[in-house]
Amino acid sequence: MVIKTTAFSQASQLENKKRFLNCLENNPYVVSYYGKKITLDKKSKKMLYNMILEYCRGQCFAKKIKRHKGIGLPEEDVKRFALDILIAKISGFGKTMEKGSSEYGDGWGYRRGTTQFMSPELTRDKILDYGADVWAFGCTVFEMLTGELVWSEHGKLVWEDWITLIGVSDMVLYVHNSPLCKQILCDFSSLLMGYSSI
Repeated sequence: MVIKTTAFSQASQLENKKRFLNCLENNPYVVSYYGKKITLDKKSKKMLYNMILEYCRGQCFAKKIKRHKGIGLPEEDVKRFALDILIAKISGFGKTMEKGSSEYGDGWGYRRGTTQFMSPELTRDKILDYGADVWAFGCTVFEMLTGELVWSEHGKLVWEDWITLIGVSDMVLYVHNSPLCKQILCDFSSLLMGYSSI
């Protein structure tokens, strides 16, 4: 097991992660959630929120990409990881929120996800739909292929600047000129759109 710890005042992020992991509890591609424990830090006398997770051998994905900063992962690794992500996403759809559910609403008025990975329509119009998954997946493939976060050339931005950059400006992401990248994105888009029409 491994424990993720944060100040109790910041527990909402781990609570959100817990809810997400519970939705995917039977997915073999996602680490298992085992529970939580509230503790008191003896030195600071502050309450801590501890999330107990399945231990995953090896390094985290972000560290693997960081080691290849500026050059990206080998294309064969990108293909393998992208396929794993696709399988996890498609197999996990039955357990996650579906469009039209009470938790999801009608897809309007919500912004969910990592800011840099949000689609223009999500940042600008708060339209949460399956297309946002396609965009976020594309951002992930971009990071694997280049070793850089999307929009990293703009540095650290505050929320309003992200809305302007992604949702309002006419700037577009550089599309990696790789047949593999284009094929992965096309395959995911087809799978996802096919699923959403069922």
